[in-house]
Amino acid sequence: MTPFNASQYPGRQKLEAWGLARCPLEQLPRLEPAVEALSMGFTAERPDAFSVYLDDADTQTAYALCFAPQTYTRVYEALRGIFARLPDFPKRALRVLDLGSGMGSAALAAQDFLTGIIGVPPQITCVDWSTKALQTVQELIPEATCRHADLRTYRPEATYDLILSSFAFNEAFPLQHDALEALRLFHTALTPDAPSFLLLLEPADRAAVPKLHALRAFLTDAPVYAPCPHSKTCPMVATQDGVCHDVRRFRPERAMTLLCRHLRGTVADVKYALLAFGRANGPEAEGFNDPEFLRLTGPFNKVKGLLTCRVCAGDGRLKRLEIPAAALSTERRHALLERERGDCAWLDGPLELRKQLNDGAIQRTADLRFTDEAAITLDEALDDFSFSI
Repeated sequence: MTPFNASQYPGRQKLEAWGLARCPLEQLPRLEPAVEALSMGFTAERPDAFSVYLDDADTQTAYALCFAPQTYTRVYEALRGIFARLPDFPKRALRVLDLGSGMGSAALAAQDFLTGIIGVPPQITCVDWSTKALQTVQELIPEATCRHADLRTYRPEATYDLILSSFAFNEAFPLQHDALEALRLFHTALTPDAPSFLLLLEPADRAAVPKLHALRAFLTDAPVYAPCPHSKTCPMVATQDGVCHDVRRFRPERAMTLLCRHLRGTVADVKYALLAFGRANGPEAEGFNDPEFLRLTGPFNKVKGLLTCRVCAGDGRLKRLEIPAAALSTERRHALLERERGDCAWLDGPLELRKQLNDGAIQRTADLRFTDEAAITLDEALDDFSFSI
C-alpha cells in the first residue's frame, strides 16, 4: 500500500480549506455539537438526516471537515481499484453523473482521480435535492453542472461514462422494487460506445449490503467490475459476518483530527460496500471468473512461517491463502502485510508451487501480483526460485 501523501488527494485539501474559511481552527469546538448530531443522524436516524443534513451553515461546515473527506477517500479508492482492472478509457473528458451529490465530495474525488489517470478533467453533473448543497458544489467545482432534483423522479438528460452514487442510492430507494427500477433507468444512461460503468457505494453494514447483493443478482447481462472477481453468488453472504466490503486506511487532515478528538477519536480507516457494473455486453474486468485471480476479504497475518489471509477467488469460492514467508524478502513481507481488504491480485511465482489443499479450501502460492503492480520479468530460470511448500 502506498504511504499516505496529502498531495494525492487535492480535493480533501480543498474541502478542508473551504471549511476552515468558515470556521478557523481556534473556533472548531463550536462545531462539535454539529459533528455529534451528524454522526447520530447517519446511523440511528439516517433516513431523517438524509433530507436536512446540509441545511444549516454550521452543520455544512462540520460535514465538510469531518465526513466529506471520508466520502472523498471511499470514492477515490473505489475508482482506483476498478480502473486497475478495466481496459483503457478514451483520452477525452469523461462524462460523470453524481447522483445525490451533496456538497460534491464524491464528484471531487472523481475529478481528481480521472484527471490524474486520463489526463483530461471530466465533465461533471451533480444531482441533489438540496439547493444549499448544490451551491457548495458550485463553490468547490465551479465548472460542474448542477441539477436540482429528487433522485426518485430524476431522468438523465444525456449518457455518461461514469454514474456514481455514494451513500445515497439506498436512501432514495429504500424499497427493493423501486431500487431495481431506478437501476434499470440509470443503466440505460451509460455511454454505449465506450467503457462505462455505474458505481454504488453504501455503508458496510447488514442493512445496506444485502440490498447490493440483490441488485447484483438482477444484473444478468451486465459485467460486474466490483467487488466480486466472479459471476457467481457472493460467498460472503453465507459466512458469519455476511458483509462484503472494502477497507482503506485513513489519515485525517489536521482540522478533522482536532474536531473529533473530544468526540470519537480519529478515524483509522474507511469501510464501504460497493457494486460496480458496466453497460450491457460491455468489456469484462481483468481476471473475472479466472481461478487464479482473487480479492482479499481480510488482511494478511503471520502464522508459523506463513503469510495468510482470506480471499474470494475467481472460481467463486472463499479460500484461505497461504504464502511461505521464508522465500520472501523482508520488504516484500512488509508490503503484503500492508495490503487491505478489497485489494485484487493474481497468483504469482512458479506454476509448480501453486497448490490447492484441503479440497480447494486452501490455496498456496509463492507470491501475488496485485492489479496496481507491474508484472515482474525474471531473467533467471524458475528453478532458481523454487522452494519446498
